[in-house]
This record gives sequence, C-alpha cells and structure tokens, in this order.
Amino acid sequence: MNELSVRLKDVTVTFGNRDLLDIEALSAYMNDKIAIIGTNGTGKSTLLKVIAGKFNDFEGSLQVETEFNYFAQIGGVENPVDRDFNFELLSRLNVPDNEGLSGGEETKFRLAHALSEYKLGLLLDEPTTHLDEESVALLIDELKYYYGTLICVSHDRHFINSIAEKIWEVSDGTVKEYAGNYDDYIAQKKIERLEIERQHENYTKEKKRLEEAAKKQLEKASGMGAGDKSRKQDVKPDRLSSSKQKDTVQKQAFKAAKAIESRIGQLDEVERLEADRQLRFPMPKSMEIHNKFPIMAQDLTVERGGKVLLDNVSFQFPLGKAIAITGSNGSGKSSLLHEIMNNAPGMDISPKVQIETYRQMDYRMSTGEPVLSHLMKQTEYSEPVVRSILQNLRFTQDEVSKPLHNLSGGEATRVSLALLFVKPSNVIILDEPTNFIDLNMIEALESFIGAYGGMVIVTSHDKYFVERVADIVYRIEGGKLKIVD
Repeated sequence: MNELSVRLKDVTVTFGNRDLLDIEALSAYMNDKIAIIGTNGTGKSTLLKVIAGKFNDFEGSLQVETEFNYFAQIGGVENPVDRDFNFELLSRLNVPDNEGLSGGEETKFRLAHALSEYKLGLLLDEPTTHLDEESVALLIDELKYYYGTLICVSHDRHFINSIAEKIWEVSDGTVKEYAGNYDDYIAQKKIERLEIERQHENYTKEKKRLEEAAKKQLEKASGMGAGDKSRKQDVKPDRLSSSKQKDTVQKQAFKAAKAIESRIGQLDEVERLEADRQLRFPMPKSMEIHNKFPIMAQDLTVERGGKVLLDNVSFQFPLGKAIAITGSNGSGKSSLLHEIMNNAPGMDISPKVQIETYRQMDYRMSTGEPVLSHLMKQTEYSEPVVRSILQNLRFTQDEVSKPLHNLSGGEATRVSLALLFVKPSNVIILDEPTNFIDLNMIEALESFIGAYGGMVIVTSHDKYFVERVADIVYRIEGGKLKIVD
C-alpha cells in the first residue's frame, strides 16, 4: 500500500447548531491527486484548512504524515520574495511585478509562491479563479508532473478532468470518495441514480403486492363474519363444531392480514429521486425579434487607458445563438461587453433588443417578501415556469416561501440566477459567470442557457462550460475578434 499522507478519523466541525462536517474516516496517500467538489457552504474549504492545520476548532483525530504547502482561495500577495522564488514560472504566467496587480495577476503570483518551495504535499483552494485559459493550461502542466500528494478544491471541470485521479464529494457533512476524474465521477453518479431508481421500483412493487395480499385476507375475514348473528339463532347442535372452525379460520385471516401489514412496515423505504422539471422559456410576444443579426458592429475600435484592445473589428451576432467570447486576461472581453450594453459608437443594435445581465443580490436584503412572490413580480412567466426554475436551482417547496432577508449568500446567488432568466429579455449577457458559483449552479446555468429562446453572450475562461453552452466561439487576440473553428 502507498505511504499515508493524511488521515482523518471521527472528525466533526460544528457551526452553530449544524454539523458542517461529520467524517467517520478519510485518508490520502502519497501521489494521490484528489479534487474536492460539492455545493457552496458544504465545508470544502474548511476540510482543506483542517488538513493544512489552519483550522483547529474540530473534534476527532487528524494524522498528518506529509508536510503541505497551502494555497488559500482568498489571500494577499506575500512579500518579500526570497531567492528560492520561482521567477521562471512567474514569467511564464505573464505577471510583470507584484505592484498593483489585477485579480488574475495576483492569483498567478500567489500560485507561483505556493509552487516555489517544493514539499511532498500541496493543498490548493480554487486555484483557477481569475486565471485565463493559457494560465490554467500552464498550471495543469505544472501539476501533472508534481510528485507528492495533491488535494485541491475546484469547480473547474476541465481542470479536474486533467489532474484528478480521485474525487472527494462533500455533501450533508459527509465525504464520499470516487475513483477517477470528473467525467468518471459523473458516470458513477448516473449508475448510483439508476440503482436508487431500481430499488425504489422494487420497493413500490413489493409494497403494492403485500397491500393487495393484506386486503384479500381482510376481505376473506370480513366475508366469513357477514350474517353470523342471524345464522347463530338457527344453528343446530350438530353444526356448532363447524361454526367454531369458521371462527378459527376468520381469526387466522385477520392474523395473516396483520402479519402482512407488519411486513409492509418493515420494508426499507426507498424514496423516489426528484427529477428536474423540463425547462422551457417561452419568448413573450413583446420580446420577439425578426432581425437575423440583432447585434452587429462595423469597424469597432475599443481603447482603455491608452491601449487599443479591439482594432477596427466587425461582427454579426445571429439571433437565438449562444456566443462565447474568449481570450487572455486583459484582452478586452469585458470591455467588448460594455460597448454592447451601452450601444457604443460602431455598434449597430436592433431597437427591439432588451438586455439582461447577471447582478449579485444584496445578501442583506431588508424585505421579508418570499422568494417566489419576489420573482413573480419581475416576470411575465406563469408560476409553474418560475417554480421549475427554482427547483432546478435546488430550492425546495418550503424554501421558495423563505423571506429574502433570511437568505444565505449561496441562496441569494441562486435567486440572482433565477431573476436573470425570469425578467423579460431577448439578450442575456454574462461576464465570467462561473467564477463564484458551485458545480450544481454551473450545470443549472448550462440548462437555462440551453432552454433560453433569446441570444446569450458570455465571456468565460471555463473551457468545459464554453464547450457545453456555446454555438459560436470568438477569441480576442492581437486586437482582433476571430471565430474559433
């Protein structure tokens, strides 16, 4: 067996009245490459901090046999850099210096710092946040040849597929291990779902069979008792023994029915998995566009801070398509979206275009209005459509009645996504939407985009996401906007 790197046993982390983590046993070994996944707020980062020794408020035992480097999800640039700093990696990541860094450049600098001092253990918390596609590819190459135990939290499925050989799924406080990368994990989850559906079907069939058997026994017993009082008045002495036998058989039938009912109660109930409702966003008549290319540009030039980002570019975005705009950090993706939203000079936008963009809700909203009521005031869709959107965002029937001011940060983010799609629009613009939402929400967003009848324009460094949603992919490079074949 491989050499042990870390073992957790009976580890419990409690926040308030809730067990955030309740891990019976969990181990990682030398040369394991593990990705931790799960919804926001389930304890992924806390688990990483426990292993890193950055969080000690837990019960249970932690055995660490390997020294780990730790890259935090949020952190500042560390100074000063020493002579062992990996300046060659910093150069390849295109970080000019550590003064006035952008979000992506700061992430690159901290990654270079974490990878400069080699240790046999490496813990990474969302290392691809803010990184462009080239930097993610470079990081993947670095980690492929890393010798030691690698454990990372990530929602970047391309990154996970490229480096992970095990998946730790954090859900309801527990951690379940799956072999393989993200695609292997999805395949295993499908098998699990099919097995649960099969068990539910078997449970339903057996329960129905027993209920019918119990019903027959009760009907048999009730039939034997019908008219007994009137018959007993005329019963002859030589038929008393026959009557007693019938009473005995009747009691046995009642007893058999009771035994069957008891067996029904002993069955292991398997609940049916709730299926996502099929999404469909009918386009309101008021939002219909008949222009084949509602958003166009002719000889558009975009400058920021004296730098030309887009130089005399022309394009036509077709009606009803999902369009992805890719490119390195600072290439001009967000600036192009800004030009479109503001109908800047050089843009030719149909007057019927109605744009909606993703906006983070104020997590501390003061209103006590329920979630469903708030959404219904913003939309022309029927309540069943709005409920199906909320269900796909993992809101339960009880949660749709939750007051807005009681929403957690994760719940508010989900409501923000719902608002984006329920408001009347025919164009939706999304700038790096996958940066701060978990995998479940990313997959829900993919479903929403697929069901939306209007145009979607999205910028993203998430290669997996782009492959799943985009009909047309553009890339900004050298001041030009080119279609990617």
